[in-house]
Amino acid sequence: MTGTTETIREINGLDREAFVARFGHLFEESPWIAAEAWASRPWPSPDALHAALLAVVAASSEEQQLALIRAHPDLVGRAALVGTLTRASTAEQRAAGLDPDALSPEEIARFQEANAAYRERFGFPFVICARENRKERILAGLDARVQNDRSTEIATALGEIGKIAWYRLADIVAPEGASMGGSMSDEFTYTVSYGKQGVPVYRVFATPLRGVRPIPESAFTGRHNNLLACEIDVEVFGDEFLPAYTRGDNSMVVATDSMKNFIIRESLAYDGATLEGLLHFLGAGFTATYAQLHDLTLTGREIPFTAAVVPHAEGGHQPGGNLFRAEGADRAFASLSLVRAGDGVAVTGHRCGIAGMALMKLTGSAFTSFVRDDYTTLPERGDRPLYITMNAAWRYTDPADMLDPERGAYVPAEQMRDLLIATFDDFVSESIQHLLYEMGRRALARFPQLAELSFDALNRTRDPYGERAEDARVKVYSDPFPAYGRLTLTMSRASAPALAGPPGECRCQDD
Repeated sequence: MTGTTETIREINGLDREAFVARFGHLFEESPWIAAEAWASRPWPSPDALHAALLAVVAASSEEQQLALIRAHPDLVGRAALVGTLTRASTAEQRAAGLDPDALSPEEIARFQEANAAYRERFGFPFVICARENRKERILAGLDARVQNDRSTEIATALGEIGKIAWYRLADIVAPEGASMGGSMSDEFTYTVSYGKQGVPVYRVFATPLRGVRPIPESAFTGRHNNLLACEIDVEVFGDEFLPAYTRGDNSMVVATDSMKNFIIRESLAYDGATLEGLLHFLGAGFTATYAQLHDLTLTGREIPFTAAVVPHAEGGHQPGGNLFRAEGADRAFASLSLVRAGDGVAVTGHRCGIAGMALMKLTGSAFTSFVRDDYTTLPERGDRPLYITMNAAWRYTDPADMLDPERGAYVPAEQMRDLLIATFDDFVSESIQHLLYEMGRRALARFPQLAELSFDALNRTRDPYGERAEDARVKVYSDPFPAYGRLTLTMSRASAPALAGPPGECRCQDD
């Protein structure tokens, strides 16, 4: 692209002929837009000039707007293949990875097929701002937008044309007084995301989870899912949203309120039985509904309820399926990162787990033989009541095991919770590090479908204040100093493939 060479003051001084000669190319093969905008000078800033140009487009007839759209070439179309594109279009398509010399014959055929389908439906070419997209996103946009109605596509195409003109204008105008909008500057690089956090969903009478493979440490083999309660976050990524930050252009922004309503309403249509499946269902729905939401992460956290124990019609008491009581301790969570892939989505990262476990064991835990120096006041404890809070998280070797319980390899949080509790109960540990390792070793042995297991624990062991002389087992404790030893451990199978998602870590310390 050409460098910035003119200021807004110099532009305001151009006569009509010179102005059209300089800026007529901003809108493809449509110098009439610059010609009509000239009468609205002077402009206080490049932003105002761009707004004046868009005002001409907005005030034009539908016939003129369609002619403007039709003036744009197909992406990887005939003009690109024979080299007759305008200079600006050639540079823009190449920057987006659409240089015909760099594409395979299969990719060229794919673009031509998609372009033909789009033209047949709407009667004009597919227009997208190549500078804000790459090859894969452009193809995804073609597939998604061909589902729109014609009026929506006319408005979308005109919006993209406005962006194209903005970038072309930024190539030849030096900002003076007002900024060209940040995204035009080489001064910064950007990484942006936005989304909605903590959308509560209470889905009643969801599909039961059945057929879970039993393990010795747990009685859990399924759940009725009469109440599937969770809170869901969605975070979307992409350069499409940068203009909203740099120049207040919200034309690509899906309001987070819309995201909230989408999550709640679409949860009604979910036919699966797991939190992970719900996240995948919603992510696929987002990418199918909004072309710009092609790269996103959804995270869900269980809102824990337990079936209340109530009198049974045949006598006695048992958990019912209609009344539930809220729990305040640990809860399951899952996080999936997804990208659009063809007509669906691909999982690029995932993490399942349990957050907020709080466990206290009265005997069978020690901490001895650690480094002692002038700073050490902690006594050795050959046997101590051990109180920890802990998060545990795991990843599958094959994410399909997480998403399809019928494969027989889904790991319910209930089973993992029971296994960790059982390990804590019967294992005599020499430290919390020792305990976490044993938990990880047993869990990975029990669940060969998992590639990785990680822990993040705080040592909240209470301080002793006294014991009975006649029975040393009888002691009293109170809360410790409010700073806790933190311990983390990640165990990955040596043969497991590399996994996308947050990196694991092994950082250990005790009291």
